[in-house]
Amino acid sequence: MNEAEKPHREWNVVELVNQNGHVKQYVNGKLVNEGTDAFPSSGKILFQSEGAEVFFRNMKLYLLK
Repeated sequence: MNEAEKPHREWNVVELVNQNGHVKQYVNGKLVNEGTDAFPSSGKILFQSEGAEVFFRNMKLYLLK
């Protein structure tokens, strides 16, 4: 990720933006991944960890105009 993540024990900011099926993922303000034709367009939002303990705080959802 080109050093997008902060050092151990510091909080990272992750932003996921989906506009008409075009998805972008930012970590601490840096674009780290993107894709097109995302589906489904509605339903549950799930979070996962790749085998490590994970903590979340200040989670916010915004409807894009």
